[in-house]
Amino acid sequence: MTNDQNIARSSIYKYLSLAIDYPMGQTAETLSSGIFFTEIATQLQKMPSACQAFTGKLSILEKELSTFEDLEKLQVVYTTHFDLTVNKPSLSLYESVNTMPVAEADKTATFLADLESLYGQQGITLSDRDMPDHLATELEFMHFLCSQKKVELQADFLEKHLVNWIPQLAQSFLKQEMVPFYARLIMLIGHYVESDQKYLAQT
Repeated sequence: MTNDQNIARSSIYKYLSLAIDYPMGQTAETLSSGIFFTEIATQLQKMPSACQAFTGKLSILEKELSTFEDLEKLQVVYTTHFDLTVNKPSLSLYESVNTMPVAEADKTATFLADLESLYGQQGITLSDRDMPDHLATELEFMHFLCSQKKVELQADFLEKHLVNWIPQLAQSFLKQEMVPFYARLIMLIGHYVESDQKYLAQT
């Protein structure tokens, strides 16, 4: 793996993390300015192996985003689909909600503590508002691991914390009545983590 490819993978994870986070602050700026689309497209030129996961999907995603008149409407949509207080667990962006039975509270607590400990071992401290198993947080961690060139940790984290639930979540969204922008974004993330896992296995 070349240094340029490592940087490209790190950048792709960074922008996927921003895009799936709540649309305010840096996320809002990244989406509204079009930086998300231009940066992903730029980095894909360095990663031919990832192109299949994105082929034709970025332009469609950008078109879906353009249907929102302003960011406030996008914020409402995000809350409607992903806030656990108003949604079914199948629409959650938290790994534990998608992979662990609700009744197993003790196992969930241990899982979250272990995940946060993993971040801590790499020198990362989450803010009070961040949950360790939110999709945006996990993608951001992959961004960090790529930037540090920790390939073994990347492969392990992909297998245990992304590929194990994101592709399945994407499929479940196909059965839900979702705004196309977020449905397509989730599917894009699912395709990418699977493609990146295959890429690492070949390097």
